Amino acid sequence: MAVTILAKREFTRQEVLQAQEAPGKTKGRAAGGWVHDLCALKKVVTLCPLCTHKFNPGRLGYIQDKDMPIVQANCDGCKVFDQRCKAYFWEETFHQVRSTPAERRATRTAARRKMGIKETGF
Repeated sequence: MAVTILAKREFTRQEVLQAQEAPGKTKGRAAGGWVHDLCALKKVVTLCPLCTHKFNPGRLGYIQDKDMPIVQANCDGCKVFDQRCKAYFWEETFHQVRSTPAERRATRTAARRKMGIKETGF
């Protein structure tokens, strides 16, 4: 019987964060196929300015967040780290998780009315 020895190791914060990041597409694979696989899994798609025009988010049910137009990430198309990537979210999940400024405003107004706070006309 084979014996397996496990040695305890302290991981650095950088190693833990790096382990959580997706490895990206493999070498030799078409970028479009990789992005469509991410869309089939309903993952967030990040694309650099050079790859953005190749992606049609509306056809695949994706939208871009207006509150967060630019993110720093690795491009899912060309695997380049860019500071001006655009993030696209699957529309159904996005509306369940995020709220619009109008919805937040309406919630605050309803809470104020419930507490009896009079609104000012500013």
